[in-house]
Amino acid sequence: MKITNLATLAAIAVVSGVAATAGAQTNGPTGFSARLGIFLPTDSSKIGSSTWFNLGADYKLNHYSVAAPAEGTQSYLGLSADYYFSGANSNVPLALTYNVRSNMLVYSAGLGVDFYNIDDISKTGTSLGGQVAVAYEFGHVNGAMDKPLFVQAKYFITRHSELSGFGVYLGYRF
Repeated sequence: MKITNLATLAAIAVVSGVAATAGAQTNGPTGFSARLGIFLPTDSSKIGSSTWFNLGADYKLNHYSVAAPAEGTQSYLGLSADYYFSGANSNVPLALTYNVRSNMLVYSAGLGVDFYNIDDISKTGTSLGGQVAVAYEFGHVNGAMDKPLFVQAKYFITRHSELSGFGVYLGYRF
């Protein structure tokens, strides 16, 4: 059953990415990015599992310009959605992100809402959440993206310590 859920989620991510392919933009993702990885909670003592499955997506808000913080960098706003789970525990953080590109690195920080579920349905609700991340893009040369693969490390900050932790991803920019 668990492998079927993972396969279904991966298929949804791929289909969503193909459907959301957009025209090329000048910086950051070209509209949509999808990623798969693992989540490592910083306090797994309350939930038992120390490695969770994680998937996420980002969307660049093309119509909102943001001043670059330094010469040689580009910045943009985006929306980020993640889903990480293990057994009956899960979290869905949605955030508005501020992203800064410097060559092949993209730094981001976001603030938003978390939809969490801990211990089946005994603790279900919403709370304020945050995230910080850094991504390394392979093949981003002179504004053109030859190979839109990237690796990303992200730290999630939540109200519940068992849902805070690191996400490590491999992703693709469409």
